[in-house]
Amino acid sequence: MADKIQKILVPLDGSDNSLRGLRHAISVAQPAGATITGLYVVNIHPKEAIRFSPQQRKKEISFAEQVIAEATNLASRSNVNFKPKTDSGNPAERITKLAKDGDYDLIVIGSRGRGARKELFLGSVSNYVLHKANAPVMVVK
Repeated sequence: MADKIQKILVPLDGSDNSLRGLRHAISVAQPAGATITGLYVVNIHPKEAIRFSPQQRKKEISFAEQVIAEATNLASRSNVNFKPKTDSGNPAERITKLAKDGDYDLIVIGSRGRGARKELFLGSVSNYVLHKANAPVMVVK
């Protein structure tokens, strides 16, 4: 992180921790003039996609849109350039792939998401990203 931070990736899942991560990313992005990419990964594995009913799919997509809209508004109110992005698949794998392909300077991720147990310090997604990503990772608790 010795170089100037220009591109920050923030995985979002609608949890309080992911929004705290976004707020921390904003505090880093503002003075640096960096751009934040907010990524929501719909957790639908290809093998399970057939089993998702149209109603389930619509519900997941609607929730993703709400999360991205909230993040976009928060970044806009903070005068930070924000790029929304959605994807589907395994969240941990999609986050690390986008981080690599997008050549991000920093990943800011909440320590636990919606599905993690409260007693765990790191959720499985943040733990995976911390160990597998090729960019520096800031884990926000």
